[in-house]
Amino acid sequence: MAGDAGTSAVLAYITDDSSLAVAGIGGGSPERRVLLDMRRERMVFMWPSWSPDGESIAVSASSSRTDDQRLELWRTPLDGSGTETIYENPAEGRQVIAPGLAHYASWSPLGRALAVTGNTGAGIALSLVSAAKRAEGGRPRRLIDGAPLYFAWSPDGRALMIHRGAQLLLFDLAGGGDRPRTVLRAKPTFRAPIWSSDGERYIYGAPKAGSKSALYRGERQSAAEAEELFESPGAAAFTKAPNSDLVAVVGIQEDEAGAGQDGGGVRVFDIGGSGPRQISKHPASAAAWTPDGEALLAFEPQPNSTMITVTRYNLDEGRPRPIARFQPSAEYATLLAFFDQFALSHQIVSPDGRWLTLSGLALGNGGSGRRGLGPQNGCYVVALDGSSAPRRIGAGSIGFFSPAGGAP
Repeated sequence: MAGDAGTSAVLAYITDDSSLAVAGIGGGSPERRVLLDMRRERMVFMWPSWSPDGESIAVSASSSRTDDQRLELWRTPLDGSGTETIYENPAEGRQVIAPGLAHYASWSPLGRALAVTGNTGAGIALSLVSAAKRAEGGRPRRLIDGAPLYFAWSPDGRALMIHRGAQLLLFDLAGGGDRPRTVLRAKPTFRAPIWSSDGERYIYGAPKAGSKSALYRGERQSAAEAEELFESPGAAAFTKAPNSDLVAVVGIQEDEAGAGQDGGGVRVFDIGGSGPRQISKHPASAAAWTPDGEALLAFEPQPNSTMITVTRYNLDEGRPRPIARFQPSAEYATLLAFFDQFALSHQIVSPDGRWLTLSGLALGNGGSGRRGLGPQNGCYVVALDGSSAPRRIGAGSIGFFSPAGGAP
């Protein structure tokens, strides 16, 4: 399967010189082209985010020139028909919010808008930004500020579930009101909430008496008390399978900045009520689903090492299979630290289920540095059937698959 010719997926990635490039991924050499050239545009690009239809990419653009200092979010069509600035940081808010991450941009399910987290100078804020051309889209709508700040679009794109500080809020975008409904007033024991596939229920974690915590299921159309599903030994992060209501739960320990540290294994439950079921007891910092929902990819930090092993666990209890070992780039380390948020918006597994993308230094395929300066971070793809070693696509820091697949 991994050796078939032809393009099966498209990867957008940030190159070693901070340009935005795309590559067609198949069995042979990648078909690469630069969409936004750093030298031509005179901007540094960071962290691409695909539209749901795979026809546009939102990407952060930064200029450090003293005569023209800017930090913006650009939308560029894949066909190169024109690039638009859709969001601008204020003059006092030109700082990144994490290493290599100037904005967190999450497209709405229909691709008509983006929810954008960025620096305002006074802190972090979440704004609603039109994906239309600037002349047609209107001004960004600032929804809420505060930290920590995590959120999830409802599947119909008409609501946002927002975790801000010690609150969980339900923001009804279709209703036009500016006051969200408060779901929880207690320090949550989770980061990003998730929705059921039909958008009628949501999942979050909250503390219990006796230093315990639990996962809860709430109803979108009801203000009634949420239902407890099961207890969790501590804080948890979760990701939902793409086409079912199966949810992977990873135990997390947070540092002072709120970033996740090595977790306590991986469990799976169904939003409908079944579970939890232990998949792995190995410490994991993140877990990603295959598109068919039949397997999980656990990112397992190695003791006393900066290396991470990616292990595939089939839910039918087949034998676990290590498929890669790598040292993440700073940007990929940010992805893993907040994987439950990024899993809602950025794909590291190709939509056909053939490939995983990694960024950093892959064991046995590190990539030679320029002028003998040692190994250089690269973007890789790994065959999920274990048929081949990680394949280096090019020097770079972070990359994500188009949700639509196809050719570049």
